[in-house]
Amino acid sequence: MKNSAPNQTAGHKESINGETSSSGQQPPLQTSVKQSAKTTTNGTITTSKRETHATPNNGEEDGRIRTNVTTPIVKDANNNNNSNQLREEDSGQEKQSKKQSMVSVTCSRGERSDFCDLIGDIRVDPSSATVYYVVAGGRNSGNSTMSIKPYGRKGDEVAMGLVREWKVKTVAQDDKDSPPPRCDRIHESPGVIFSLGGFAGNHFHAFTDVLVPLFATARQFRGEVEFLVTDYQPWLVSKFRTILQALSTYNLVDIDKEQQSGKTHCFSRLILGLKGRHKKELNINPSESEYRMADFKQFLRSAYSLKKATAIKLLRRGARDGEKLLIVSRKRTRAFTNVNDVARMARKLGYQVTVAEPDRNISKSAEIMNSCDVVMGVHGAGLTNVVFVPDNAVLIQVVPLGAEWVSKTYFREPSADMKVRYLEYKIRREESSLREQYPPDDVVFTKPWSFAKQGWDLFKSIYLDNQNVKLDVRRFRPTLLKALELLHQ
Repeated sequence: MKNSAPNQTAGHKESINGETSSSGQQPPLQTSVKQSAKTTTNGTITTSKRETHATPNNGEEDGRIRTNVTTPIVKDANNNNNSNQLREEDSGQEKQSKKQSMVSVTCSRGERSDFCDLIGDIRVDPSSATVYYVVAGGRNSGNSTMSIKPYGRKGDEVAMGLVREWKVKTVAQDDKDSPPPRCDRIHESPGVIFSLGGFAGNHFHAFTDVLVPLFATARQFRGEVEFLVTDYQPWLVSKFRTILQALSTYNLVDIDKEQQSGKTHCFSRLILGLKGRHKKELNINPSESEYRMADFKQFLRSAYSLKKATAIKLLRRGARDGEKLLIVSRKRTRAFTNVNDVARMARKLGYQVTVAEPDRNISKSAEIMNSCDVVMGVHGAGLTNVVFVPDNAVLIQVVPLGAEWVSKTYFREPSADMKVRYLEYKIRREESSLREQYPPDDVVFTKPWSFAKQGWDLFKSIYLDNQNVKLDVRRFRPTLLKALELLHQ
């Protein structure tokens, strides 16, 4: 892994046990940094060739990156301009040739996440959680601040309450009353600030709220991008190390921990927040990213060196060529209480059966999932590992009583975009352990939606935390046969 900047400390290296350490001291700022980029257009973001410089503080220079500016763009969830939300001071040189240096600001307020893509003189102050966008001129004016929580679950008050808020503030470079902070550490590569707070400790949310949109945001840089992580959680970094290292060749920076040093990080391009967070789960917003979920799956296969790109295709009806079935088991809740009976029946149909729990070792889980043609399991975060199955594999989601809507939202709807064929098996009351806790005519069975209206915690406590499944093997058998039929298509 590279250092996060040529003149900064080596960064934080995470050990397997999740502890962090840092090494080395920051040398004085000595060299100029030059960076150029060809003119490209990506969605609403346009960058032009630019050259940036920074010099040490010798009494005459303050380490600024001097650039010209263009008018910022702020867009809402409907892709409408709303430039009143964030303004910057015109340098007075916009009318000059377009071949001269240009910078831009593109901010978007989406349904599930906000972000700002900044190109120019950007300075990150960890102590105030502020990203300063420095423009030419000697006076600050107008409404120049925008707040962003860089996590992909906007609208969920509980999740977003666990995320540190950052501000984007436009400041004039020669303003004497409120000058921008000087540059202490200059980064040659672009940067991305994102959060590991919210619900990221849950396996499903780690993917849908963080990793998928992070891929959509950072993949364009092909590793030449630096991650500044707020709400840093060492165990999560360790868990998803393979994915993070495949997206960035630099050491991660615990930007909150940098508050102690008071050092300002400077970039010529920085993205605060995550792009591509679709209103649907486990999906990518095509208006914000050139990538799709099929690209994400291919990226995962490369990152984890997974061998199987496509599920087995049966050439003759009735042929048995070792179709591999994975039964995702659970121990604490929503467990199959007769998993051995299910496995025995599947083997009689010709399946090679593996029964396994999701492993905290992602590499191991990815390898098991990728080796299978059919995956079945009760609704739960463990099914998130469907991102590792080969294309055209079959997912059988066993839907517990009352969990129809979460099953549809979390796994049924995303399946098609992941090139996964989807089957669903809704259990009956006789197959649920709830029958042992409530009478047959109880509202738990007749009106489960009424509990959802009363709040997630109550709903979860009944239908997700206290329900196991005993499959009716004879009733479930046609579903496994249907999966074999799909492998013929």
